[in-house]
Amino acid sequence: MRRTLYLWWCGGCKTQNAAAHAHCIKCGTPRKERHAQVHTSERAVVYYNPVTGERRTPPRADQPMPEVYAAQGFERREILSMSSYERETGLVHEASSFHPGNEPSPWLEPERPATPKHVTEALIDDVRAAIASGPFTDESPDGQVFTAVAPV
Repeated sequence: MRRTLYLWWCGGCKTQNAAAHAHCIKCGTPRKERHAQVHTSERAVVYYNPVTGERRTPPRADQPMPEVYAAQGFERREILSMSSYERETGLVHEASSFHPGNEPSPWLEPERPATPKHVTEALIDDVRAAIASGPFTDESPDGQVFTAVAPV
């Protein structure tokens, strides 16, 4: 059964709101509030400078912001939605975007050393000499004779 929302009641101030309002008209609380049950110390944190737009990622989220960053104008912001943060910054959170089989291989193909020039020239000279000597013939064990003529 399909239902259409006509009214909704604010959970904070118990005010009745129209369906078109995304926030409560009295207290401003959003209609849909979703908070992950994650402790503050485990939430993703970023230091953001609103003047320059620069972002710094702290090593630990449960520590207060150092005074050096506060003096430079950085603000501590918790990332409540990693997908919306990825969309707005263009960054990718590797832990939440991990799919088995997409990880880089720790074993890289070894680089092949380049063939020395004198070896390449010697091979070319051998092939030229073989072509100049005439057709190649070979006998198989059953007595058949094979002849290979080099292209001119």
